[in-house]
Amino acid sequence: MAGEPVAHFDHGRSMDSAFLHALAQARPDPGGGAAAAHSAALGVALLAKVAQLELQRQGPLRKPGFPWGDLLARAQLVSAALLRLQEEDVRAYFKLTRARASRDPGEMTAALEEAVACPLRIMQQAQEGLALMAQAGAGCALHLVADLLVAGELLGAAWRGAHHIARANLPLMTQDSRRAVWDETLSHTSEAIEAEWQRARGELMGRMAWA
Repeated sequence: MAGEPVAHFDHGRSMDSAFLHALAQARPDPGGGAAAAHSAALGVALLAKVAQLELQRQGPLRKPGFPWGDLLARAQLVSAALLRLQEEDVRAYFKLTRARASRDPGEMTAALEEAVACPLRIMQQAQEGLALMAQAGAGCALHLVADLLVAGELLGAAWRGAHHIARANLPLMTQDSRRAVWDETLSHTSEAIEAEWQRARGELMGRMAWA
Protein backbone atom coordinates (compact mmCIF):
# COMPACT_ATOMS: atom_id res chain seq x y z
CA MET A 1 0.00 0.00 0.00
CA ALA A 2 1.34 3.45 -0.92
CA GLY A 3 2.77 5.37 1.98
CA GLU A 4 3.44 2.31 4.12
CA PRO A 5 7.01 1.42 5.06
CA VAL A 6 8.91 -1.70 4.41
CA ALA A 7 11.82 -2.80 6.54
CA HIS A 8 14.59 -0.33 5.74
CA PHE A 9 17.29 -2.74 4.68
CA ASP A 10 20.36 -1.72 2.72
CA HIS A 11 20.39 -4.45 0.09
CA GLY A 12 24.05 -3.77 -0.66
CA ARG A 13 24.64 -5.68 2.57
CA SER A 14 23.79 -9.27 3.31
CA MET A 15 20.19 -9.74 4.40
CA ASP A 16 21.13 -10.40 8.03
CA SER A 17 23.62 -7.55 8.34
CA ALA A 18 21.16 -5.17 6.64
CA PHE A 19 18.50 -6.04 9.18
CA LEU A 20 20.89 -5.65 12.12
CA HIS A 21 22.07 -2.31 10.75
CA ALA A 22 18.46 -1.11 10.39
CA LEU A 23 17.56 -2.41 13.85
CA ALA A 24 20.38 -0.41 15.46
CA GLN A 25 19.24 2.92 14.02
CA ALA A 26 17.52 5.66 16.06
CA ARG A 27 14.09 5.04 14.56
CA PRO A 28 11.07 3.04 15.70
CA ASP A 29 11.16 0.42 12.97
CA PRO A 30 12.20 -2.31 12.72
CA GLY A 31 11.66 -2.86 16.42
CA GLY A 32 11.20 -5.56 19.02
CA GLY A 33 8.63 -7.61 17.13
CA ALA A 34 10.78 -7.78 14.01
CA ALA A 35 13.78 -8.66 16.19
CA ALA A 36 11.80 -11.51 17.73
CA ALA A 37 10.90 -12.85 14.29
CA HIS A 38 14.55 -12.58 13.28
CA SER A 39 15.63 -14.56 16.35
CA ALA A 40 13.12 -17.29 15.54
CA ALA A 41 14.32 -17.39 11.92
CA LEU A 42 17.89 -17.92 13.13
CA GLY A 43 16.73 -20.83 15.25
CA VAL A 44 14.86 -22.39 12.35
CA ALA A 45 17.92 -21.93 10.11
CA LEU A 46 19.96 -24.03 12.54
CA LEU A 47 17.20 -26.63 12.52
CA ALA A 48 17.28 -26.70 8.72
CA LYS A 49 21.06 -27.15 8.83
CA VAL A 50 20.68 -30.22 11.04
CA ALA A 51 18.01 -31.66 8.74
CA GLN A 52 20.19 -31.18 5.66
CA LEU A 53 23.24 -32.71 7.33
CA GLU A 54 21.18 -35.74 8.29
CA LEU A 55 19.78 -36.06 4.78
CA GLN A 56 23.35 -36.32 3.50
CA ARG A 57 24.47 -38.74 6.17
CA GLN A 58 25.57 -42.21 5.10
CA GLY A 59 26.45 -45.22 7.18
CA PRO A 60 25.32 -46.64 10.51
CA LEU A 61 24.72 -43.26 12.18
CA ARG A 62 21.86 -42.51 9.80
CA LYS A 63 18.52 -43.34 11.41
CA PRO A 64 16.57 -45.40 8.85
CA GLY A 65 13.17 -44.12 7.79
CA PHE A 66 13.42 -40.84 9.67
CA PRO A 67 11.44 -38.14 7.76
CA TRP A 68 14.22 -35.58 7.40
CA GLY A 69 12.93 -34.39 4.02
CA ASP A 70 9.49 -33.62 5.45
CA LEU A 71 11.01 -31.92 8.47
CA LEU A 72 13.20 -29.75 6.24
CA ALA A 73 10.22 -28.74 4.07
CA ARG A 74 8.23 -27.76 7.14
CA ALA A 75 11.19 -25.79 8.53
CA GLN A 76 11.46 -23.89 5.24
CA LEU A 77 7.76 -22.96 5.46
CA VAL A 78 8.23 -21.67 9.01
CA SER A 79 11.30 -19.70 7.94
CA ALA A 80 9.39 -18.06 5.06
CA ALA A 81 6.53 -17.18 7.40
CA LEU A 82 8.91 -15.59 9.90
CA LEU A 83 10.55 -13.46 7.22
CA ARG A 84 7.10 -12.21 6.18
CA LEU A 85 6.21 -11.49 9.79
CA GLN A 86 9.44 -9.56 10.23
CA GLU A 87 8.19 -7.05 7.66
CA GLU A 88 4.54 -7.28 8.76
CA ASP A 89 5.58 -6.14 12.22
CA VAL A 90 7.09 -2.98 10.71
CA ARG A 91 3.85 -2.26 8.86
CA ALA A 92 1.75 -2.96 11.95
CA TYR A 93 3.77 -0.49 13.98
CA PHE A 94 3.50 2.12 11.23
CA LYS A 95 -0.30 1.70 11.12
CA LEU A 96 -0.51 2.05 14.89
CA THR A 97 1.58 5.22 14.86
CA ARG A 98 -0.59 6.66 12.07
CA ALA A 99 -3.79 5.70 13.89
CA ARG A 100 -2.68 7.37 17.12
CA ALA A 101 -1.92 10.55 15.20
CA SER A 102 -5.27 10.51 13.35
CA ARG A 103 -7.33 10.02 16.55
CA ASP A 104 -9.83 8.02 14.48
CA PRO A 105 -11.37 5.39 16.82
CA GLY A 106 -12.05 2.87 14.05
CA GLU A 107 -8.55 3.15 12.64
CA MET A 108 -7.08 2.89 16.13
CA THR A 109 -9.07 -0.25 16.93
CA ALA A 110 -7.98 -1.98 13.73
CA ALA A 111 -4.36 -0.95 14.19
CA LEU A 112 -4.27 -2.20 17.77
CA GLU A 113 -5.75 -5.53 16.79
CA GLU A 114 -2.99 -6.02 14.23
CA ALA A 115 -0.31 -4.75 16.63
CA VAL A 116 -1.23 -7.61 18.96
CA ALA A 117 -2.07 -10.22 16.30
CA CYS A 118 1.27 -9.90 14.46
CA PRO A 119 3.50 -10.73 17.45
CA LEU A 120 1.05 -13.49 18.36
CA ARG A 121 1.66 -15.02 14.93
CA ILE A 122 5.40 -14.77 15.57
CA MET A 123 4.87 -16.69 18.82
CA GLN A 124 2.93 -19.37 16.97
CA GLN A 125 5.61 -19.80 14.32
CA ALA A 126 8.23 -20.08 17.06
CA GLN A 127 6.06 -22.78 18.61
CA GLU A 128 6.03 -24.67 15.32
CA GLY A 129 9.80 -24.35 15.22
CA LEU A 130 10.03 -25.84 18.71
CA ALA A 131 7.90 -28.81 17.65
CA LEU A 132 10.23 -29.42 14.70
CA MET A 133 13.24 -29.05 16.98
CA ALA A 134 11.88 -31.75 19.27
CA GLN A 135 11.29 -34.05 16.31
CA ALA A 136 14.80 -33.44 14.98
CA GLY A 137 16.28 -34.08 18.40
CA ALA A 138 14.81 -37.56 18.43
CA GLY A 139 16.58 -38.55 15.22
CA CYS A 140 19.77 -36.56 14.82
CA ALA A 141 23.30 -37.68 15.61
CA LEU A 142 24.40 -36.84 19.12
CA HIS A 143 27.00 -34.27 18.07
CA LEU A 144 24.23 -32.16 16.48
CA VAL A 145 22.14 -31.91 19.65
CA ALA A 146 24.07 -28.83 20.80
CA ASP A 147 23.08 -27.01 17.60
CA LEU A 148 19.45 -27.83 18.30
CA LEU A 149 19.83 -26.51 21.85
CA VAL A 150 21.09 -23.23 20.41
CA ALA A 151 18.09 -23.22 18.07
CA GLY A 152 15.84 -23.78 21.07
CA GLU A 153 17.32 -20.83 22.96
CA LEU A 154 16.79 -18.58 19.94
CA LEU A 155 13.20 -19.78 19.55
CA GLY A 156 12.59 -19.35 23.28
CA ALA A 157 13.87 -15.77 23.17
CA ALA A 158 11.71 -15.15 20.10
CA TRP A 159 8.37 -16.22 21.51
CA ARG A 160 8.97 -14.48 24.84
CA GLY A 161 10.05 -11.30 23.08
CA ALA A 162 7.02 -11.33 20.80
CA HIS A 163 4.84 -11.91 23.86
CA HIS A 164 6.27 -8.78 25.50
CA ILE A 165 5.57 -6.75 22.36
CA ALA A 166 1.99 -7.98 22.10
CA ARG A 167 1.24 -7.27 25.75
CA ALA A 168 2.72 -3.78 25.54
CA ASN A 169 -0.15 -2.81 23.23
CA LEU A 170 -2.99 -4.15 25.37
CA PRO A 171 -3.25 -1.09 27.66
CA LEU A 172 -4.03 1.06 24.60
CA MET A 173 -7.24 -0.88 23.97
CA THR A 174 -10.25 1.06 25.23
CA GLN A 175 -12.70 -1.83 24.82
CA ASP A 176 -12.45 -3.93 27.95
CA SER A 177 -14.00 -6.95 26.25
CA ARG A 178 -11.44 -7.02 23.42
CA ARG A 179 -8.58 -6.42 25.83
CA ALA A 180 -9.78 -9.36 27.94
CA VAL A 181 -10.02 -11.63 24.89
CA TRP A 182 -6.48 -10.81 23.81
CA ASP A 183 -5.17 -11.14 27.35
CA GLU A 184 -6.63 -14.63 27.63
CA THR A 185 -5.36 -15.63 24.17
CA LEU A 186 -1.84 -14.45 24.91
CA SER A 187 -1.83 -16.15 28.32
CA HIS A 188 -2.98 -19.49 26.96
CA THR A 189 -0.58 -19.33 24.02
CA SER A 190 2.42 -18.43 26.15
CA GLU A 191 1.65 -21.19 28.66
CA ALA A 192 1.39 -23.76 25.86
CA ILE A 193 4.64 -22.63 24.24
CA GLU A 194 6.49 -22.54 27.55
CA ALA A 195 5.43 -26.12 28.23
CA GLU A 196 6.54 -27.19 24.74
CA TRP A 197 9.86 -25.36 25.09
CA GLN A 198 10.57 -26.94 28.48
CA ARG A 199 9.68 -30.40 27.17
CA ALA A 200 11.75 -30.14 23.99
CA ARG A 201 14.72 -28.61 25.79
CA GLY A 202 14.51 -31.26 28.52
CA GLU A 203 14.55 -34.08 25.98
CA LEU A 204 17.60 -32.63 24.25
CA MET A 205 19.41 -32.05 27.53
CA GLY A 206 18.57 -35.63 28.45
CA ARG A 207 20.36 -36.90 25.37
CA MET A 208 23.39 -34.81 26.25
CA ALA A 209 23.38 -36.06 29.85
CA TRP A 210 22.97 -39.66 28.74
CA ALA A 211 26.07 -39.32 26.56
